[in-house]
Amino acid sequence: MKLGEKSASSVASLNRTPLLGKMLKAVPNFAAQQQKLNGQEPVIKNNPALGEYQLIDDLGGLMHGTYLQATNSESQDKDRSLVSRNSMSETASLVNYRAAADFSGYGHLKNNTETTKSVEVVYTLPTFEGKQGTVQIVLDGARINEFDGLEYKDEKGNVIPGFDITYSCQGHEGEYSTIDTLKQRDDFSWEKVTAVMVFGSLLPNSSYRVEFPFKTFPFKITNLENINTQEQFNLNEYAFYDLTVNKHTTSQLNFRLSTPIFAHDAYQNIPFMALSRTEDGDQVFPEDVQAMMPTLSEVPYAISNFNDEISFETDGDKVMWQGGQYFFKLATIQSAIQEKGFSVNVDMTGRKLMGASAFMVQPTYLDFESFDFIPYVVIHQLLITKSFTLKAEVKDDWNSFGGIEKVCGLSATNEELPVSPEQTFIVDDSELVDEPLVIIMSLLVISLTGVRTIIC
Repeated sequence: MKLGEKSASSVASLNRTPLLGKMLKAVPNFAAQQQKLNGQEPVIKNNPALGEYQLIDDLGGLMHGTYLQATNSESQDKDRSLVSRNSMSETASLVNYRAAADFSGYGHLKNNTETTKSVEVVYTLPTFEGKQGTVQIVLDGARINEFDGLEYKDEKGNVIPGFDITYSCQGHEGEYSTIDTLKQRDDFSWEKVTAVMVFGSLLPNSSYRVEFPFKTFPFKITNLENINTQEQFNLNEYAFYDLTVNKHTTSQLNFRLSTPIFAHDAYQNIPFMALSRTEDGDQVFPEDVQAMMPTLSEVPYAISNFNDEISFETDGDKVMWQGGQYFFKLATIQSAIQEKGFSVNVDMTGRKLMGASAFMVQPTYLDFESFDFIPYVVIHQLLITKSFTLKAEVKDDWNSFGGIEKVCGLSATNEELPVSPEQTFIVDDSELVDEPLVIIMSLLVISLTGVRTIIC
């Protein structure tokens, strides 16, 4: 199922009614829940649809790839991202920017053959092209050997000699210089490095890697003001050559800065909030309407942290990360509210319930503290009616739709519609006597063209 309606799940923009305040007090403490999640969830979460971590092997025994690694500052566990892939388009991994310590990128090379391989690799550091310019995660000079710069090491951490490592910096893109040349520049800093080039030899059956330590706590990002529109960073590896046979390839790792914000198990007893969507913005319905709403535990749900497609039939995530989506089926909510004359939204035909709706928390990292999580659903009253008195002696003059004030929400856009003669009222007048009779119009005794498939 694909995402039907995107809606932010923060209630910060709503009018603070007494009922909303009461609901906010009833939900679990958000800050405490997030602190708990930061210690329980991995600091790097991988996209399960992309499989397990494995290096790319498409160069006759040469394997390669870039990946991320970080330590969870709460649990002290180390986590590793998936490895980069050729023409990767999906987000491979989420990085918990609130809990990540010792955050680093790695270039990994492996020679599975019996011969030495000459290689040349260029790595570009994670960047994002925002609407206002480039955003970039930068190197942490405090974690780099200032004398030798970056170094290639084996799996045990031993430095591998024989690799030339050069750097390209801001203002000198495409020009690669040695560490000695860089240190002679008055304006040099490791934060200005944008790419790293490595040249050397891979010994038979050997595996080497180079570490790019990124600044964390908090994340050091250049042009921070541009990150509001950011959704995905890219760590690229390109111009990779097996110089002995003149082969090359490229790979890319896509990842998103995020943080876990919501665990379904902690909110199961919280009811959905019923909202009315008006020209003046979303409004909270009164308590009598809110009392009809089911809790999260009563409504089938699915969480997707990586894309806009989910399945309710398979076990999925129970924790939503920032930028993820919480899908819920509408049928259960519809069943709970329809007898009172309310409906959830319908599809574009106006005759069918949307299969599911969803909350989405946008990945903006600068204004996270104001977030409150209350799951909500927009509902509307199908008929607004009024009471009227009908006398037996004038029943022939009765207007069949005189008791209706409004007909609402009979289309996907939920606009008010005029009353149609096709909207026929069924009134049992066999027992009418000479005394006045008060008739209250009710959804249960009305057949409405275009609504039947919604409420039946």
